[in-house]
Parts: sequence; structure tokens; C-alpha cells
Amino acid sequence: MKNKSTLAKLLAEEDIFVVHKQMETAYFNSKSRELGLPIWKDEEMTKDIYDLMVCHEIGHALWTPLDMLEKAQIRKINHSFVNIIEDARIETRVKNKYPGAIGVFNRGYVDLVKKDFFGTADKDINSFNLIDRINLFFKSADKNISFSDEETVWVDRVSSCTTPDDVLDLAEELYAWMEENKPETDNHDSGEDGSEMGMPDESGDSGETGDSGETGDENSDGSGDDADDGESGNDTSKGKSSETGEDDDENESSAGKSSDEKTDENDVNSSSNEVSDDASDEVGGKESTGKCGPPEAKTDKASDKVMDDLRDKAAQDRIYARIPKIDIKELILPYKDILDEFIPWYTKEKITDSSLYWDKTLEEVETLKNDSKKTVAYMVKEFEMKKAADQYVRAATSKTGSLDMNKLHTYKYEEDLFQKITTLPGATNHGMVMVLDWSGSMDNNLIGTLTQMYNLIWFCRRTKIPFEVFAFSDRYGNDKRFRGYNDEIIGDEGNTFKAGDFALNRFKLLNFFSSNMTVAEEMNMMHLLWMFAARYAGYRSWASYAGYPYTPPGNLELGGTPLDATIIAMMDIVPQFKKDTGVQKVNTIFLTDGASHHLLGTFDYRLDTETGDHTETISGLGSIRKNKLIISDPVMNKTYECESRKMTNDLLRILKNRVAGMNIIGFFIAGSGCKGKVSKNTLSYLLDSYDVTNEIKFLNKNKYLAIKQLGYDEFYVLPGGADLRSENETLDDDLIGASKAKLKSAFGKMSKGKLSSRQLLNKFVAMVA
Repeated sequence: MKNKSTLAKLLAEEDIFVVHKQMETAYFNSKSRELGLPIWKDEEMTKDIYDLMVCHEIGHALWTPLDMLEKAQIRKINHSFVNIIEDARIETRVKNKYPGAIGVFNRGYVDLVKKDFFGTADKDINSFNLIDRINLFFKSADKNISFSDEETVWVDRVSSCTTPDDVLDLAEELYAWMEENKPETDNHDSGEDGSEMGMPDESGDSGETGDSGETGDENSDGSGDDADDGESGNDTSKGKSSETGEDDDENESSAGKSSDEKTDENDVNSSSNEVSDDASDEVGGKESTGKCGPPEAKTDKASDKVMDDLRDKAAQDRIYARIPKIDIKELILPYKDILDEFIPWYTKEKITDSSLYWDKTLEEVETLKNDSKKTVAYMVKEFEMKKAADQYVRAATSKTGSLDMNKLHTYKYEEDLFQKITTLPGATNHGMVMVLDWSGSMDNNLIGTLTQMYNLIWFCRRTKIPFEVFAFSDRYGNDKRFRGYNDEIIGDEGNTFKAGDFALNRFKLLNFFSSNMTVAEEMNMMHLLWMFAARYAGYRSWASYAGYPYTPPGNLELGGTPLDATIIAMMDIVPQFKKDTGVQKVNTIFLTDGASHHLLGTFDYRLDTETGDHTETISGLGSIRKNKLIISDPVMNKTYECESRKMTNDLLRILKNRVAGMNIIGFFIAGSGCKGKVSKNTLSYLLDSYDVTNEIKFLNKNKYLAIKQLGYDEFYVLPGGADLRSENETLDDDLIGASKAKLKSAFGKMSKGKLSSRQLLNKFVAMVA
């Protein structure tokens, strides 16, 4: 299907959205630029039929205007007549533009005729009424269809239609003429004034399989359903026939809803949609001449049943979504803007309240920086050793072709007398992008998480690795934490409306840190965040020791977890970071503590059946557990079949494919409560296993658990609470003068913490080096 989608885009000369859903027939939605094809039975759907449908629908994409059938509804022109004539027009243009399509149409219609697509088996085609013979003339390879001299004029006029207005005018005139000349047009005698006509090269056996399956559903007044656009005149999804000929189908149905989900109004009674076995309803027979009613395109009715038989109704339906292009400038709040907004806030709190909290939190950050020097130095040493080892492995030794004069005296017993040169490849340039979870559930673990992140920042500074740190927040500039499926998200930061694209949650990326910051700016930001996080660190002697926490600014408050939306944003941010810094290898690191919110859905259009206007809206993803989710990445031209409960993992997979050689690393703070213990239920979910006894033991002992799954190259499960900071443990001052036993216990505890920490650091450094 991927190759077919690419072919359709190439033929349409634009990035149309190709989908395969549980729908009754093919369609092209000119408003959303979506080409829909049913899910076919593999054994029934031939390559030629599939190619025919793609080429035909591309014709609608290129040349059928959005409002064409809406005009037909207003003028009350029979939809079947419009569809048949429009099919001939657009397929002629497809063949003229792409000569290779002539063979595609020829072979495709041969296969369809074999399946009795038009209900012509064992019947005299020349006994069919005029509109049916015109339909067959342009859609089959039968060159023995005959027309009277008077009818030939109409065939020629169909062939010469060049504009949509030509089609509408001709459909209206032909319908009226047939209604006035029923005996002649319904019971054509090929022996009287008939002339056999061959198939013109430029318009022979052209047509639309989708339209053929839709347009014959008409009532007694001659109005019928349009097959090209149920919402706007270009889909071939079914609509509701009415006495006025108006199409009441809405955009959701035309976009490929399962027939089981349609309303009764859109179902069009199946009994009237099939070819009856009764002789009185026989296609092309004298009993079906329509003498008691208006002209009907009976071949369309016959095609309904064949199209229905070709569909794989038992197949799981599909939900389609596309990765959107993100407006990075609108989404990211630069670090300078953050400092300009929040530092004055805390400065005012300091003046109004007391400087004790300011001074104490600043002291804690400075102490943390000093205590972390050994840890950072260890990480730097391991990183440089890893790079040197990689260089040695990739070293290449080659002969120069020049004699080594120092070896010349050994010519009697040494053959290798030439100078050699060993080439060491340059160290890979590294870059790091860190993403911090700024959600409400992070409150108890925020100090520990900042500790881990600060160590990574200082490590990057020491090794001169370019880096960026972003925190995702749905609270910045947003009073409402959660929003439903509504239109308010349209036009928000980072979103550009394009039908079929994921609609992202309302959120901002706060650029807390960057390698472009000055040392002073970096320390100010660390202090600012520490002041915010310390208020969640538990009780301390506020009045006499640490001061009372300051009231934080509303825009800095913790909120929800738009992790999936952030991963999608990273698909544009990380490649741009790599381009701007010129690094060869990027490590993207997520520090989170929970699952993501669901994405809002996809951008779509809603049709107002009263006015015919379309409004931008968002369609929910529906029951992803019941339907397959197919995500398309237009940048890499790849599609991914995703699992409902693992969308985050699949989005990470797409992100990884966007950036060659990138590692994705996750730090998951899984511990909860004051002690930060990791529950068995949490590990069972992460590992998809009930027996996690060994993993729990390892985690409790080593304070981390590394697993390779969930979309990450390496995923570190961490406890919460004080265990997040064990790597910086030192001896307390109150141990001065302590007993030998107490000192031994303290040293043992500190060494154990450092040993556990080094295991994690070793694995991390090995991954990023």
C-alpha cells in the first residue's frame, strides 16, 4: 500500500492523504485532499483494478472542483448523469496527461467486466438505455455498442466536455432529452438507424469504479446520489437520495466511515441498492425501460453489488493520522524570556517577604554543584575513555609506499620494509537534547529530577557537548489544564491546520537550559527552578532555617503530561538542533514520571448540510483498541501500524527514524510516595509481565533498572524520593568525633550509594558516547 500511496501522490502532484478504510467505495475528498479506498479482499482485488481506482480518483483530485456537485444539487440535476459524464471527462484527461494510464484503465475494466461489474453478463448491451450505453462505452472495451444517429450526437458531446460547467449543462440536457424520448432511448434497436462506434483512443474504456458503485441509487423522481464527494461533490461515498435530489451526507461519512457506523439516512436501503433477481427489474431488459418513471442509470445499480463483494468487511477498520509540521518558534519559549518573566517575580517575593528562602535555596544549588564535581568528573573520564576505545577500534593502518630507513638493515629476515601510517578517525561530535516532565505528579520527585538533570548539564559543559533542555507544560498561558475535543485548539501555538494531521494538545516547551547560555544565566535558571521545586521538598524549619517558600508565578505551575505531543514536536526540533550545531550524533533524553495524555485527534472538516459550508474541526481518534491506528510520516514517507496502548512507544520509533544515528534514552521516575518505592504493578506494566520479582530485587539494591523496550534505546527505571540523589552522598558534619562503628557504617553506606550510582552512570555514558 505504501508504493500505491506514493504513486497516487506523484500522479496528483501534491501530498494527498491516501487511506484504506471500511467504506463502500472509493472516493476523493477535494476539501481535505483525502483519497479513500475500501479495504479489499486480497484474493478478489487485482493489481489492475486497484491501479484503475487510484488513477481514476487522481483525476478527481486534479480536475473535479469542490463545488461541482453542490451546484448540481442546487440545479437539481440527476447525480448519476453528472457522475457518468464527469467520469468520462476526467479519465480522458488522465490518459492525456499520463499515457501509461490507458493500459491501466483497459486492464482494470477487463477484470471488472469479468466480475460482471455492470450487470451485463448474458445480456444484449445494445438493449440498454442511452445513459447506460454511454457509461459502458466509456468504461468498457466493447467496441460493438451501437447508437442511432441522434444518439451519436450525445456521445460526441460527452467526449468533447472540457469543463465542469460543460458536464453540468450536458447532464441536465441529456436527462431532459431522455425523459422526452423514453421509447427511443430505453429500447434502442441496433438494427434501426444504428451505427457501430469504436472506442476513441482518448476516451475509451475510462471511468470510475467508485462512482459506478454509488450513483445508481435513485428514487422515482430521478434524483440520485453523487458518487464523487458525499460532502462537497467530490467523494464517492454514499449520500441520501431525496425528492429534491439533495445530498444529505456529511463529511464524516464521506471521509470513509464504516458502513456499520452510518446513520439510517446514509445507509440507502440495501434492497434498493442491489440488482433484483426479478425479471421486471432486470438490467437492460424491456421490463426495465423506465417507461413508468424517469431515466435511470441501471449499470450503476449492478456495480453496487460487485463492489460490495470485493470488500473485506471482516477486516479491522483503520484510523489514519499524519505527523504534522510544527511551528517551532510559536511553540518554544526561549530561556531569555523565561528569565525575564520569572526572575523579577521571585525578586519581588524576596523583597516583600524575606531573603532567607532566596539565600538558602541559592546555597543549596551551589552546594549541589560542588558535591557533583566528582560525579561529573567520573562521567567525563568514562566518556573520554569510551571515545578513545571507539577510535582505537576504528583505527586504520596502511602502507605509505616509502621505505622505512630504520628497518632497511633487516631486509634479510623482514619483508615489511615500508613505512606505515595509522589513521584515527576524529571523535564523533555529540549533542544532547533533554526533555523534562513538568507535570503535577512530579512534585515530590522534582528536586531529585533536577539534581539528575543538573549533573547532565554540568557533564555537557565539561565535555563541550551542545545541549538544549525543554520542559513540556500545558499550564503556561493556559488557565484550563485540560480541554476536550473542541475547536479552541485550532490555530494554537505549534498547530497549522491540515486535514488528517494530528491535532496537538495546547502546550508550551519551556527552554530552561541551553549550551548558548552564559554561566550567570545558567546559575540564575538553576536557582529559579530550585526555588520553585523546594516548596515540594517536604517540611523544613521554615522560619529559622530555610525561610518560607515563595508563591510561584502561575505560568510556572505544574500541569498535565502532553508527552505524546512533545515527542511529535521533537520530530522537528531535534533535526533542527542537529543542523544548527553541526553535531554528528544526538542523544535525546526524556525525564518523566508517567504516561502521556491522549492526543486530541486529527484535524478535519465538518459539513453544514443546510448551508453547504465547511468549518474546521477536530475528529477524535475513536476506539483505537477496536481499530488499527495507521500513522503516516510525510517527511520520511513511511507509515506505521501502531498499538493503541503503546502510542508513545510508536511515536518514539517515528522520532528515531527522523534522525539518523540518534539514541533515545528515558529516565522514568517510577517511585511514588515519601519513600519513592517502585510498585510491582508499575514494573508489571512496563515489562508486560506478571513475574517481576527479580527486577524488584535488582531495583531495590541498585536504585535503577535498565530495560531495552518501550521505544527507547535504553530506559532507566528509577526510584523516587531521596534515592534520586544518592550519587552525591558525602559524610555528614555531625560524624566528627563519632565512634569507630558509626564511621564504618557511614562509610559503607556512602560507598554502596556511589557503587550503585556508578553502575547507572557507566551504562548511560556507554550509551551516549
